[in-house]
Amino acid sequence: MSRDFRAYWAAEVTSTFGSVFTVTAIGIVAVRSFDASAGQVGVVTAAATLPTVVFAVLSGTVADRLRRPRRVLMACDAVAALAVAAVAVGVWRGWATVWWLVALNLVLGGLSTLVEPVYFTHLGGLVDGEALVRGRARLQSGEYGANVVGRALAGPVVAVFGGAVGFAVDAASYVFSFVSLMRLRAPDRAVPRPDDEGEESLLREAAAGVRAVAGHPFLRALTGFLVAWGAIMAAITALTVSFLLGTLRIPTAWYGALFAFTGLAGLAGSLLGGRWVGRISYPVLTLGGFAGAILTSLLLPVAAGPLVVAASLAVLGIALPVFFGAIANIGLTGVLTVDIPEGVLGRVLAALKTATMTAQVAGALLGGLLGDLVGVRLALWLCSVAALGSLVLATPAVRSMRPAAAVPVGAAP
Repeated sequence: MSRDFRAYWAAEVTSTFGSVFTVTAIGIVAVRSFDASAGQVGVVTAAATLPTVVFAVLSGTVADRLRRPRRVLMACDAVAALAVAAVAVGVWRGWATVWWLVALNLVLGGLSTLVEPVYFTHLGGLVDGEALVRGRARLQSGEYGANVVGRALAGPVVAVFGGAVGFAVDAASYVFSFVSLMRLRAPDRAVPRPDDEGEESLLREAAAGVRAVAGHPFLRALTGFLVAWGAIMAAITALTVSFLLGTLRIPTAWYGALFAFTGLAGLAGSLLGGRWVGRISYPVLTLGGFAGAILTSLLLPVAAGPLVVAASLAVLGIALPVFFGAIANIGLTGVLTVDIPEGVLGRVLAALKTATMTAQVAGALLGGLLGDLVGVRLALWLCSVAALGSLVLATPAVRSMRPAAAVPVGAAP
């Protein structure tokens, strides 16, 4: 890959590394410092996805219309650095409350709603056609690798030095990302769109993304499953912090290290999925990955017994779904890259994310509520059973697995 791709990769990977520190610090600070209940943790978790529900469709449209996407990415890095640094100061000085964490997740969630489609589409300006899938796979592999290192370091750092230092590391990572993007030599311009003859309204352009999903047999059939899966995984995520730190009483210093295995699993899944590109059809990779993720998620609520045994089972229940989920993401990326025109790709991503993130907000809140009502472990079991049931919703996608033509922008379903 080119020098520009390496700098682009470094920006994304470094930002991912720092974000692990914020995610880890939020969980530990919420439970250990603020004594947050499962319901409050659910609110904090939901706050990270709420902006996507509100703005994703429009943000995807904006991402497709940007003429200087790199400048937008740099501006988002600057705002994120300031927001995280402010919370670091608040935690250090003792001013922060659990609502500061909610506010931070709202800000970061709003920024990521725009950044994700821009990063995905702007790569087309740095990497030529056939290398896009492999380039995106390398980005994903780098992100999981950053998770491995970040998770291994974040827990001990936060345990020893406090949550403020964890947030400060993330702020520094955004600064590094800003500088890396600034060093790119390629012109800062958008990938040419096939529908640039005239400017449409934002809402009409956003509708093109919805129509593209509806007009693609596999994506249309898969959407119902993705919505259910998103809600269930958000509920499990909201319960996991309380389960590990409260129910299993995992030491704070172990907390981040446990998740290092998820990064390693995600990296392995990304590398394996990348090797299968061109050998196994993208729909098969997608559905097979999701099925594996659901089945292995059953290991998390099983975790019990002596600390080492419980921690080991918990690691498997968290890491293996990430491994299979990474394979599913490679498959879904392939479907999108091959079948969806680049000029509407941001809007298609936004349409899919709006559907899944809406479900995730509801799932996170419901997961926290279930944890308060029936206990965290039983709530996890209920979520796992629901995950098994969601496989039924993937049946239409299995039936639709046949070659699909690219869907033109604005095509009717």
